Amino acid sequence: MPRTSHTKPNATGRSSGNVAGSRNRSVMQPPKDEPWVFETRELKESPAWRHQSISCRRLIDFLQIDHMSHAGAENGNLRATYDQLVEYGVSRRLIKEAIQEAEFLGLIKVVKWGGKWNGTNQPTIFRLTLYHDRDFRDPTNGWKRRTEDEIVAWKETQAAARRDRKERQKAAAERRKKQVRRATS
Repeated sequence: MPRTSHTKPNATGRSSGNVAGSRNRSVMQPPKDEPWVFETRELKESPAWRHQSISCRRLIDFLQIDHMSHAGAENGNLRATYDQLVEYGVSRRLIKEAIQEAEFLGLIKVVKWGGKWNGTNQPTIFRLTLYHDRDFRDPTNGWKRRTEDEIVAWKETQAAARRDRKERQKAAAERRKKQVRRATS
């Protein structure tokens, strides 16, 4: 079966890149009355995008949903609490690492860290660097400046730090066990 073209041919018979017909144009547009965000091909092919962890990806997805919830007008004031991120599917123990990773990759900027103060859960405030912010400043696109080598080296450093932290925790647990044994003997 011959493939049908959805673009108009130019004078030489090749594709002009213009979409043919109003029906085809409407199919290729974002849905009406439905919030949406764009992600460029350059972003999708970038080392920053390809090397992000699943927790980082879920964080970005959550922030994009929040961005859409505000009609794209609140970038730089996107809020997320740990509880919201856990509910969305990010493991509580990996949230801080996901935020640090997304910031290192240049996908977000932490405007203000949140936390628990006086019994209230304060959200962390973010900016997605791939979109204009609420003050109409251009996207910073920090993800464009990250090379594959930088990302791999950073991830190796983070993995080594995690291993060291685990070893220190294990040694501290052993010391506590010894102290309990001495106290009970």
